[in-house]
Amino acid sequence: MSNPLVEEIVARALPLIHVEREAEQLDTQEAYEAFRARHAELNRQVINQLRACGWMRDDATTEDMSEIYYAVLRHPALEGSASDRAVAGSLLKEAWKGVHGWAG
Repeated sequence: MSNPLVEEIVARALPLIHVEREAEQLDTQEAYEAFRARHAELNRQVINQLRACGWMRDDATTEDMSEIYYAVLRHPALEGSASDRAVAGSLLKEAWKGVHGWAG
């Protein structure tokens, strides 16, 4: 049975996860920095959306967050690619930093 909160997080993160796949093809630091600059707005939007996801209850604990975090990483949409899971994990760590004691 899927968790609607996990589904929401994955749906919000997928556009940036798909864009990040392009970064794997870049071979210089300059190309990567230009890539990051081109996609800075999308990155900002996704991080803000992840911060606003419906699971952010006032009584959420770091254990609740950890459970959601690992459920996201096990999501079928991400299971085929270690890179996709790494991007999803990084996005959540950045979005949740300091929320309810989350340290990532």
